[in-house]
Amino acid sequence: MRIWDILPGLFGAFNWREETCYSPALKQLLGTGKRRLCLVVIDGMGQQLLSARRGHIPFMRPYLSQLPEVLGQPLKTCVPSTTVAALTSLHTGLSPAKTGMLGYQCWDEDAGRVLNLITFEGFKRPAQSWCDYPTFFTYATKAGLQSRALVPPDFVGSTLSEITLRDADFKVSTELSKRASDALQAFKQGVDYVYLYWSGLDHWGHNLGWSHPRWIQELESVDRFLSDLHSCLPGDVALVVTADHGMVNVSVDTTVDIAESGLASQVEAVSGEPRALHIRLRGDCLEDHPSGNHTRSAPRTSVTAKWQEYVGKRGQVVSDYRPVYGDILLPERIGDFTIFAKGNYQFVDTRFHNPSVLQMVGVHGALTPQEMEIPLIIA
Repeated sequence: MRIWDILPGLFGAFNWREETCYSPALKQLLGTGKRRLCLVVIDGMGQQLLSARRGHIPFMRPYLSQLPEVLGQPLKTCVPSTTVAALTSLHTGLSPAKTGMLGYQCWDEDAGRVLNLITFEGFKRPAQSWCDYPTFFTYATKAGLQSRALVPPDFVGSTLSEITLRDADFKVSTELSKRASDALQAFKQGVDYVYLYWSGLDHWGHNLGWSHPRWIQELESVDRFLSDLHSCLPGDVALVVTADHGMVNVSVDTTVDIAESGLASQVEAVSGEPRALHIRLRGDCLEDHPSGNHTRSAPRTSVTAKWQEYVGKRGQVVSDYRPVYGDILLPERIGDFTIFAKGNYQFVDTRFHNPSVLQMVGVHGALTPQEMEIPLIIA
């Protein structure tokens, strides 16, 4: 089960849309008497991070094995394991290979430059020209349901929200407690589906690392918040909690700067993120024909072999994207190959990267279980 299966499965379990293969299992976990949904997404709250800090989460702890026991496998986010890709997949029910949200940064072929998909800085075209899919807010409206999205103020009017939260009815606040009271008020007003997002845990993870005491303090606050919210929700409302990705900690010693390598001259641009770095090569490094889900010529085998030799055990060079991403509808947005970091490594290019990227302690984007596995708590 992947993150894009969550809402199709839940909507099917509530009989709001057609059932999916996961709807019966989710219906079993929902139990009887639940006819409305409160979906909470805690950014950066990976399943393995919760298991490692289970002593700090008395409310969530009993639910950690709930879904894996029913399905026989953990829930996983998307590839890459990063917010813009994962939240778009969650709300559209589609993988990044279909949505084109293939990383924190992607290559914008029309503009001939790297585009930041968080800010969409400098993007002058309509949001739907980048990603044009209905969301489950759209489907809720078509089914005659009332829905609401409880988010921070800067989400409203942003290009990313026009994609990820298309057709949502926004209620904004800056405090987690206010979002809880807004959720309860929404259900009193008869709302059927409430989506609540919180980024505080991810913030502290990026800045201090997921094992830092401040991160643990935030995790404890989130657990108390979920316990209080659960106890106050009407009896017909199911509380469902998930995340967009997990996280690993990195350091200066585990940061590899491509600018200092002998292969630096081959690089035309980089995008993605340091745990899943897209490399766009200069033309003389490419074959004469496309292959491996590419629209332009694929990288020469000798070139990727040299890159894998350079990367070594610190990562994996992937130039045929199909086994990892599936068939990418817009492969021009991704590099000629991607370096997926292993262990606690990350790959940067200081000729292109903003210095703020190098200051992050907790990062994500790659294929490790610590980044890919996410919880699905149904209470």
